[in-house]
Amino acid sequence: MRNAKRTTDVMAPDCIVIGYNEIDFAEHARRKQAEKGKSGGYHDLLTNSVLLGGERRTYMDLLNIVRERMTGQPSRLSAFELPSLGVAYLTSFLRRRDFSAAPINSFNSATEQLRQLLSGSPRAVAITTTYYVYDEPIREIVRFVREHNPDVPIVVGGPRIQNLCAEQSPESRDERLRPLGADIYINSTQGEDTLAAVLAALRDKGGDLSRTPNLVYRDPADPDGPMLHTLTMVENNDLDENVVDWSYFDPSYYAPTAYMRTSRSCSFGCAFCNYPALAGPLNLSDLSTIEKELRYLCDHGVRNLIFVDDTFNVPLPRFKKICRMMIDNKFDLNWISFFRCSNADDEAFDLMAEAGCTAVFLGIESGDQRILKNMTKFAKTDRYEYGIRELTRRGIATLASIIVGFPGETEESVKNTIAFLNRTQPTFFNVMLYYHDVLAPIEKQREKYGIEGSGYSWRHSTMSWQEATDWKDYLVRNVKGPALMPGYGLSLWTLPYLLANGMTMEETVEFIKGASRLVIKGLDTDYLDPEPEIETIMRNLAAVRAGVGREVRV
Repeated sequence: MRNAKRTTDVMAPDCIVIGYNEIDFAEHARRKQAEKGKSGGYHDLLTNSVLLGGERRTYMDLLNIVRERMTGQPSRLSAFELPSLGVAYLTSFLRRRDFSAAPINSFNSATEQLRQLLSGSPRAVAITTTYYVYDEPIREIVRFVREHNPDVPIVVGGPRIQNLCAEQSPESRDERLRPLGADIYINSTQGEDTLAAVLAALRDKGGDLSRTPNLVYRDPADPDGPMLHTLTMVENNDLDENVVDWSYFDPSYYAPTAYMRTSRSCSFGCAFCNYPALAGPLNLSDLSTIEKELRYLCDHGVRNLIFVDDTFNVPLPRFKKICRMMIDNKFDLNWISFFRCSNADDEAFDLMAEAGCTAVFLGIESGDQRILKNMTKFAKTDRYEYGIRELTRRGIATLASIIVGFPGETEESVKNTIAFLNRTQPTFFNVMLYYHDVLAPIEKQREKYGIEGSGYSWRHSTMSWQEATDWKDYLVRNVKGPALMPGYGLSLWTLPYLLANGMTMEETVEFIKGASRLVIKGLDTDYLDPEPEIETIMRNLAAVRAGVGREVRV
């Protein structure tokens, strides 16, 4: 794992910033399996993993097995080798304010570096929570830090903390946060300015946090007593002023594949999503800021880029300006992004292809117009069809993301979605069981749709979560052509990483098609032996590399 070389010699930084903790997926699956009669969480996992040796494994685990067998060399590919944008952003933000910050890009592969940094008595440790939907990965990092430095204050912030705190009484917040084991929790949609204020208080005010906003923290005088809560204040950190300063990092940290953000929040209001309400109004970086960051990255070896903006092509005129700017500068990047087909035209498709777009994530959600209306998607299936056709025609890979079980879902709507996917033939698709978020706009329509329960345990007037799991299986088995791509381990966002590690797009598509067949077979209770399918994947990959035909097992 690459970590920023310019910070490895900092033995007593003001803050150690810790990135993602990749879980043991098989163990995670076993925990979820214990809940399979109570919610659909375990079943959602089944169509996002393969069954190998009686254990649930990720597509990336399978790819490493295949690569090792084909080459005879160890393969340790992991998408979390990519530079964490959250870690890079926080490190840059703090250094601009004269705090020393040491980034730990991945907890899993930098434990020795973290151990050394903890031995140097840092002022604080900050744990990001961007990708977590449950708490054990956070607790594991906290335990490690406590083991190697029991006195350093541990600060945890980000989306997981915000979701745990949302619409909770102070007492409920205590109950949900205390088991994580940290000292200080930042409850803010942004939080970076609050983190800087925490570090300033620890450095200049003897640790008095009472006047630092957006905090829930343990009382130093009574660690086991009620937690303390400070005033809530909205942060609005300027995107242009706080763009990541990549000069703080050695190029080996971020090249050849990096993440980049050009906006914050989303201008849409999909009924199942709470992000726009939490993140506030859409905030856009200036074109000159984007150009400057792109030029620096390209000049220092970046060839593959992942734009993380939720609505990269909104507003459309701005998107076209970004594409033209990339073309005029001859940045020669391969990039991927989220994309809204309802907000595009032929000129946009031409520009993005010329600018180097290789793949897009399409939040299709449903191929049934009535369900799209229920979701307040403000999109038409014919625009989706047009978009997928035009993107494909220009050689841009597409992933159609689908939700099964949204309020109003029926047998007819599921079959309409299957027909849509079979008709439009996106390169990839993924399918998720509906998750009822009580903070999302749909919660206000409980009575209208007869919604009961929450999370993966729900029912409404047209379907239960149990019925939805059956229909999800039915969809996976009956979509013909597009490859089933999971949302974890090896997702669309890993494509640039795989390209940088020597795989072609054709090989990647072929592998995911093979993994898809394993997923379908793994849904059958009597399926035990994956070896024939693994052998077929290997033969087909070899055939693609050799430029000859491939075998297809069904």
